[in-house]
Amino acid sequence: MYRYIEMKSNILKCEAKKLRDEGNTYKEISAKLNITLFSARKMCTYEPKKTAKVGPKSKITSKLNLRIKRAISTLQAKHEKINSPKLIEMTDANVSLRTLQRHLRNMQFKYKRASGIITLTKEHKEKRVCAVCQWIGDQHSWETTIFSDEKRFSLDGPDDWRTYVQKSQKVIRWNRQCGGASVMIWLMVMPNGLLTYRVVEGNLNAEKYIDLLRISAVPIMKLNYGDDFFFQEDNSPVHKARKVQNFLISSGIKVLQWPAKSPDLNIAEDIWKMMSDAVYDGPQFTNKASLLQKIDVVINTINATKRNLIKNLYAGIRSRLCKVLIRKGGLCNK
Repeated sequence: MYRYIEMKSNILKCEAKKLRDEGNTYKEISAKLNITLFSARKMCTYEPKKTAKVGPKSKITSKLNLRIKRAISTLQAKHEKINSPKLIEMTDANVSLRTLQRHLRNMQFKYKRASGIITLTKEHKEKRVCAVCQWIGDQHSWETTIFSDEKRFSLDGPDDWRTYVQKSQKVIRWNRQCGGASVMIWLMVMPNGLLTYRVVEGNLNAEKYIDLLRISAVPIMKLNYGDDFFFQEDNSPVHKARKVQNFLISSGIKVLQWPAKSPDLNIAEDIWKMMSDAVYDGPQFTNKASLLQKIDVVINTINATKRNLIKNLYAGIRSRLCKVLIRKGGLCNK
């Protein structure tokens, strides 16, 4: 009954204010709503009082709040990490970590994981624009360009492995302090939509890379495209080693001159994302053999079902080049 009366009163207040906004006098409002003149005036002018915040007084005083802001500004200027223990030490605050964290949330701060980004200097951007302009001017044949890249896969998967679960459930992944392992995969993407990969044992050096090219890459490339193709590789020190360059020249391989810091133009990066999503979609791996088996299954599945998708990536390369020019050398996938 009380809620009904309160609801009716709120409706009358809204109607009274609406009529007042339309230019009606208090007398006209009282007549139209069948209420007293006093009630009409009260409904149009009454504003509820703001009640004081209930609870204990905050331990973060205005002076401490100012010290916290100054400490944050100092850390930001030095590009240092900002966390609760450091702020408490810098401000000499006599509060708990939870109290300070709650105060930071009220200040609209959120504790986030840093995301890795590629930083491009002015020189990098100029060289990227120069390379793109040369490719466009030469009408480079991307349909005969073979891309390559390397990536390391770990048994434990990515650090930010996430999934939706109910609030009462926990997501637990092993955090191995030792005994963890990884495998390096060399990948080659061909314009016909097929992928070729090789496992690199240990660290990749110039001798291993030459063996990989001589035994695996060169025969496959020439079998599919004869001598009419370009080979893309990034500017890794291993790739740019003199003995590697001499081998490519002696083998008659035309290497595409690649600007530094340009993974956004390499469609192999898109393949890595596709592979990672599939490889790590499951429990953690217990040994290298199971990880390699999953990688092999994923690549074979991509070769069998996603060749058109890879061909579409080739068809979209020129669009990426245009974005680089529009952004004056900036990343096309920013």
